[in-house]
Amino acid sequence: MIYHVNVIVNVTLIKENAMNKLSTKALGIVDAQRGFMPVTEGDRLGLAGFGELPVDEGELIVPALNRILISRFRPDFIFTTQDWHPDGTAHISEEPNYDTTWPTHCMANTPGAKLHPLLELPDDIVIYKKGMEKLLQGVDDTSYSGYNSFTLQREFDPRGGWDLNFRQLHESEAWLRFLAGERPETRTVYLGGLALDYCVQATGIDFKIKLGVDVAILTDATRPVDKQAGEKALREMAALGIRIITVDQALAELEEAYRASN
Repeated sequence: MIYHVNVIVNVTLIKENAMNKLSTKALGIVDAQRGFMPVTEGDRLGLAGFGELPVDEGELIVPALNRILISRFRPDFIFTTQDWHPDGTAHISEEPNYDTTWPTHCMANTPGAKLHPLLELPDDIVIYKKGMEKLLQGVDDTSYSGYNSFTLQREFDPRGGWDLNFRQLHESEAWLRFLAGERPETRTVYLGGLALDYCVQATGIDFKIKLGVDVAILTDATRPVDKQAGEKALREMAALGIRIITVDQALAELEEAYRASN
């Protein structure tokens, strides 16, 4: 009986130590939403919302991300971001220029705004929303970066949205809490999602510069809108000290952190 108790205590200590090491790592899944994935994926799954503003091969990020999500070495902190646009925002246009205005996509509380259903998300995932301002002009948009995202603490009415004054008052409240000590142990953030040359790049740069954490872009867990723009985005991020790695490399780092705790 004494031996049995000792075994339980030892296993518990091992798990706690492993969690302490893996708590220095985070996985961020940027905008892995139906609206950004091909309509053929929606046809395959029999679900609405796909193909609103599709990224070619966007659905292929899901199995890549799941390799980390189902791993015994997955990070302690896993979060997602989602575009969550209100009705009437200038971000959306019937005649989009694909620079400051875009076709209808990922509108709040619609199928297109939902995350891909096959992501193996844990129960304790933290979900952030962005793009909730009802913009008067598309040039004012701050929704590309996950740094400008919120955990919804109050009901969001897509008919009204949030005005810019609200955003200016509460700019990046979620990540300011991050800096203030909510996740002070986090040192590395692995990023995947859509699209590489827009929201993933903007998020990675803001996290690197404004949070000062080690950022690693998972090249096989993201896809660009434009191939050349994606390659340019990777070069620009690498120049800022952001690491460009694969899921295999990330898993090796996570396993090493886990093993170091034993």
